[in-house]
Amino acid sequence: MDDILPLAIPQNMKTQSFAVTEVKTLKHTHTWVIKGFSQCECRYLETVPVVPTLDASKHAFRVRLHPQGNKESNKDFCFFQVFSQTSLKYRAKFCVANCKGEEIPATVYNGTQQLNGYFEYIRREQLIQHVQPQDEIKLSLQLTIVQDTVTRNTHVDPGITISPELTVRTMAKQLGDQFKDPQFTDFLIKCTDPSSKQEKEIKCHRFMLYSRSPYFRAMLQDHTLEFKKSEVNFEDIDFDIMQLFIEFLYSGNFNKVSKDHTVVQELLKLGDRFEVMELREAAEIALRQNLNVENVCEVLQIADLHNTKALKRECLRYICNNAVEVLRTDSWAQLSTHCPDLVTACMSHMVKSEESDDPPSKRFRSNDCS
Repeated sequence: MDDILPLAIPQNMKTQSFAVTEVKTLKHTHTWVIKGFSQCECRYLETVPVVPTLDASKHAFRVRLHPQGNKESNKDFCFFQVFSQTSLKYRAKFCVANCKGEEIPATVYNGTQQLNGYFEYIRREQLIQHVQPQDEIKLSLQLTIVQDTVTRNTHVDPGITISPELTVRTMAKQLGDQFKDPQFTDFLIKCTDPSSKQEKEIKCHRFMLYSRSPYFRAMLQDHTLEFKKSEVNFEDIDFDIMQLFIEFLYSGNFNKVSKDHTVVQELLKLGDRFEVMELREAAEIALRQNLNVENVCEVLQIADLHNTKALKRECLRYICNNAVEVLRTDSWAQLSTHCPDLVTACMSHMVKSEESDDPPSKRFRSNDCS
């Protein structure tokens, strides 16, 4: 056998096949509360964990508490024991705490004496002191049970892992690319181009509209005119805004428009109209983050119209905290003329703020706008 030399495998050698082995485990925690521990003088207490996914007739575990050791030589120690009636391999770990949840460390028994099962121990006097005055122990056993070992072949290197976030981003990009590629599209959306005033078409896929919007789901039932003609015309929506809306349906990407206040407002309206809650929420967050003295009144009207309560509260709070500047703007004058109910809501919010415990710098003072 001396003539057989070890095989040196070059690092750049190409592998034609792969295999991966997975050890499947089951985790189970069993908690046991012992009250009046210091008065317990029996040889041991016992409980049986119920593991729902295991057949109790074939696989059983028993947990024992030995309050004063398991023989005369170790009576000054409290032993925690788990042993099994199963062929399954397992790992165990005890957690010992008082009723406040304060844990006391236990020591794993690694002695030469042959004992049945897994043991941990704590000096009895130390444990009794730790659980006073309630005299109550909370004992938790954490079991990791090996159920099966599976080896399978795979066509990809199992050493290369792809994070879920990367997978989602990749999928979103690929779907976004599909929107830009007219191949295999089967539905037309027609809108008016605001610059040329001409009708323009957006090519898209029925399945994407159907899956992303309850509005389109209803429209694309097989009995509707839109379904039969494979097109729909929205005369009241600008082409550019609709194109951004459809692109969001494909990619879920809102970042490139989140700073354009006017576009965000329009997308919020479309998110509400077409029942795309993700878009509505993304637009609402963007508007909340970009409120200023000049736009807050306009955003308040949009929030009220589309019943976005969190955005409306944020607008009222912003107006209250910046009342002197806001009340001097043209947008406030327009709000006062066209939306008296919202002005009333603003004033009510200001009064409540004056009566609150907010810092003085945050309160509205009525004489500031006189």
